[in-house]
Amino acid sequence: MVIMLFLLSIIIFIVFDLVLRREDRILKETENVKRTPIFLSPDKALKSVGNETERLFHISHSWALSANDGFVYVGYDKLIPSLFSSEVKIDGIPTIGTQISQGNEAWIVKHNNREISQLAPISGKIVDINPACKMDIPLSSEQLEKSWILKLRANQFEQESHNLMNYSQAKLINTVLRDELALDAYNNYLNDGGKLDPSFIEALSDKDWKRIISKYFPYMKHHE
Repeated sequence: MVIMLFLLSIIIFIVFDLVLRREDRILKETENVKRTPIFLSPDKALKSVGNETERLFHISHSWALSANDGFVYVGYDKLIPSLFSSEVKIDGIPTIGTQISQGNEAWIVKHNNREISQLAPISGKIVDINPACKMDIPLSSEQLEKSWILKLRANQFEQESHNLMNYSQAKLINTVLRDELALDAYNNYLNDGGKLDPSFIEALSDKDWKRIISKYFPYMKHHE
C-alpha cells in the first residue's frame, strides 16, 4: 500500500511538473510574439483585386466584387481619391464576424478632420479586413481604391446586385461629379496629374464642407 502511494505521488509530481513546464513554454512563446516587430508594409496589403469593370457600385461610392471562392470584396470608388487626393484613414470598421446589411454604414473614410461615411454595397458576414486598414496609419487613397477594405460572405449577392450600378453607369456618374468638383475647386489642382490640392479640403469651413457632402454624398444627410 505504501509503495503504491509512493508511486502515485511520483506520477502526480511528474504530471504537475509537465503541466508547469508547458504553461511556462506557452507564456514564453506568447511574450516572443508580442516582442516580434510587425514588418507588414501597407504596399503589400494594398494589392489590386480583380478587374474594376466587374465591380458593382453603390450610391455611397462603395463597390462589391464577387470573388471566385464565393466571397465578395468591397471597397470605395474613384470619387474618394478625387476628393481626398493624398492619404486617408479607415475608421469605424465592424469586427470580423459581424453581419452587415446593404445600405448600412460599413466604414468611415477620414482625412484629417474631414470624414465621409460609406454604406455597405452588399449584405454579408465580415470574414476579413484588409490588414492595412487595421494599422491606424495614413494610407494612399489611390492605392486603397485599387485594393479592398472588407471581405464578406454574402447573403443574397445575386438579388441585392440588382440594387447596384454596373461599371459603365458608375463611371458616367463619377465623371460628371469629378467635373463638378473641378469647378468647385477651381485653381486648387496640382500640376502632377491634375490632383486636387489636399489643402483645399483642409481649408474649407464646416459650412462649405457640409455643402460638399450634400452635393457629392447626399445619402449622408440621413446618417449624420
